[in-house]
Amino acid sequence: MSPLIPFVDKLLSYLTVLGDILVPLLLLIIISYSGRKLFHPDNVIIKLLRRFGLLAAFIVAVIATGGSLFYSEVAGYLPCELCWFQRIFMYPQVIILGMALWKQQKNVILFSLPLTIIGGLIALYHYLLQTSSLPLPAPCSVTGYSVSCATDFVREFGYITIPMMALTAFVLISLFLIAHRRTQ
Repeated sequence: MSPLIPFVDKLLSYLTVLGDILVPLLLLIIISYSGRKLFHPDNVIIKLLRRFGLLAAFIVAVIATGGSLFYSEVAGYLPCELCWFQRIFMYPQVIILGMALWKQQKNVILFSLPLTIIGGLIALYHYLLQTSSLPLPAPCSVTGYSVSCATDFVREFGYITIPMMALTAFVLISLFLIAHRRTQ
């Protein structure tokens, strides 16, 4: 095994923890933003989200896509069926958000948010399939042509798996887009 794999595992896991910390903060900002003193339009956090929310969503999509490609092409981890579905909803985000940044499109949320919600739900299901004792049907075990959806290639900090990384990325992209749109 390449020494690069444990390094990338740790790096993506730390980024996931950072994302998991950002999620409730972004939720608080989105829910609370109504001109109160803490979230006044002149507040530095609101200014940052207004200016860089779309860029932050794009960066998350690039990191998630790069991590996915690293795991399959460099580490050699075969993606399961649910991983493929998550990729279907993540990979276009790089193009959609990149074009929105380039063209300064404010309505990108209309195209991107449905993809992140569906991809996030698939990632949540996949995560529950891996970590819970619920009797959930696993589509991967039926096909016989892919690795099992319950296989853990990464397990960091007791809760971070590849589906958790994807779930965090989908939620972050959604919240950055909503916060960016809400603060306009």
